[in-house]
Amino acid sequence: MSLKLSPSTSRKDMTVKFDLYENRGVREYWIVDPTGGTVMIFTLGGDGRYGRPRMYGDEGTAPVRIFENLVVDLKTVFMG
Repeated sequence: MSLKLSPSTSRKDMTVKFDLYENRGVREYWIVDPTGGTVMIFTLGGDGRYGRPRMYGDEGTAPVRIFENLVVDLKTVFMG
């Protein structure tokens, strides 16, 4: 999957917000790209750092790992 984030927000989402949320201990950070129909989910590890993101497309589902048994149907997120 390729990401097509808006050029005006992608730098901020991938650097500024990423670093801020990681440093503040936000357990899960989702970056949704409505144009590309993708979701990247970063989960905070035991070392206090985000690992590699889990990637999902607009036709699947994405588990919310910080809430047991919660799954997001991405078709409803990307309905347009």
